[in-house]
Amino acid sequence: MKPWKRIEPTVVSKVGYRTIITKTFTMPDGAVKHFQTIDPEESQAAAILAITEDGKVIVCRQYRAGPDMVMDEIPGGGVNDGEPLEDGARRELLEETGYEPGAIDYLGVMHYSAYDNCARHCFLATGCKLSADRAQKDAEEFIELRLISVDELLANAKAGRMTDPGAVLLAYDKLMALKEGK
Repeated sequence: MKPWKRIEPTVVSKVGYRTIITKTFTMPDGAVKHFQTIDPEESQAAAILAITEDGKVIVCRQYRAGPDMVMDEIPGGGVNDGEPLEDGARRELLEETGYEPGAIDYLGVMHYSAYDNCARHCFLATGCKLSADRAQKDAEEFIELRLISVDELLANAKAGRMTDPGAVLLAYDKLMALKEGK
């Protein structure tokens, strides 16, 4: 299958803090269609599945307006222009939880949906410890920090009780090895 042919103009608009990009394509049948996507094109985010020294998973419990429920999330957020991905992941972990990683491994990249322009890079951090700096959440972040077991993380991912199940899938083999003490 070939990519569709993108044609201009591209329209960028804002709704609240969201960026909406309208892209226009010539479809395989020759029709011209418009698609609305979210987030700036080529934007990057970093998420970090963080494990404490005693094997607990650090999650941020938050209310989420889209699904209208309280959900667990792994720490993460936008990567600043020019900021290395790993540095963005470390920064988000510290800002949202007050924890710093021991070791950190890149897991891969995922896309939330077919209509999101942001690439979300996932990391696994082990040996996480509380920092003297503590959390410095954004003003609009109302986070309840939780330490849960790997089994609870897996159950939450399977049951739709978290926003980052893709990161859990990327880390699955390493999580199983941690559980087995390897």
